[in-house]
Amino acid sequence: MNNPSDISQELMLKYLSETANEQESKVVEDWMAESEDNAQYIRQLKSLWANAQSFSLLESIDMDKNWQGVQSKIGQHRVGNNRVFWRVAAAVVFLISAAFLIKSLLYNPPQQIIFTAQEQTELTLPDGSLVTLKKGATLTYPEEFGNERRVQFEGEAFFDVFSNPEKPFVIQADDTETRVLGTSFNLKTATPYSGFELVLVEGKVKFSTPNEQIILSPGQRVALGPNGLLEKTENTNQNFQAWQTGTLVFENEKMSRVFEDIGNAYNVRFELQNAAFADCTLTARYDQENLESILNTLELLFNTTFNRQQETILVNGGSCQ
Repeated sequence: MNNPSDISQELMLKYLSETANEQESKVVEDWMAESEDNAQYIRQLKSLWANAQSFSLLESIDMDKNWQGVQSKIGQHRVGNNRVFWRVAAAVVFLISAAFLIKSLLYNPPQQIIFTAQEQTELTLPDGSLVTLKKGATLTYPEEFGNERRVQFEGEAFFDVFSNPEKPFVIQADDTETRVLGTSFNLKTATPYSGFELVLVEGKVKFSTPNEQIILSPGQRVALGPNGLLEKTENTNQNFQAWQTGTLVFENEKMSRVFEDIGNAYNVRFELQNAAFADCTLTARYDQENLESILNTLELLFNTTFNRQQETILVNGGSCQ
């Protein structure tokens, strides 16, 4: 939440008492739009205003002391001399003043933790959610969650979110937002060589961009299409979690897809020097094998060689035999 001192008490009270003009109301509403926490803060004050007549606090408030100098600023003549109104207003002034003082003097945003995985790593978040990060992925999250469990993410990870209907779990990644209550899914942000993708395993999520949003059910995937619009399909790639599980399964799969899945599992990229080799097919299963072992097998099967250049592997030759 932005510091509440950004909005004056007088302006806040005008807004709550519906005596603010259009420009003044817009100032408060713009502040609310800056974050969900800001909006929640105003909603709580509105609730207090609506229900304050039943608070025993009203009888103990020094109305004159808390309201002195405010009546004229919100236009006393517009609301009359209703004693209940003034006691409600005085109570709200008292509580807003306390809130402003505490939040202004003691307000400290939750400490943010930025974690970048140097290897595949499992994290337990403050709410009990489990996140398995692929090597190189970065997750930013607070030491403690507030009304909303919001994190920022880049890379690829598998999220197993602890269910809490009252506190949505929100992941900001690139220009997208994934909002869930309790579910598990694999999320991958865009790289120079591959696009953004989310595959839902359990539960339900709402995935959105600045321009559109969709709801996913288990077994579905969403990705950004070449036109920049969301594309929702059934997930047909059984290797989407291979980077985590260590298992790759191919059933008469084209080599173009084989190399894409192997590359994603081992954080490398393949470049085929022989375009025809991309249409050859492979049926095989690899369990907990290292990359070198898999490449040795492919060399024997397809009469090909591999030349590694940092994170890129050149695929030379290759025939379907």
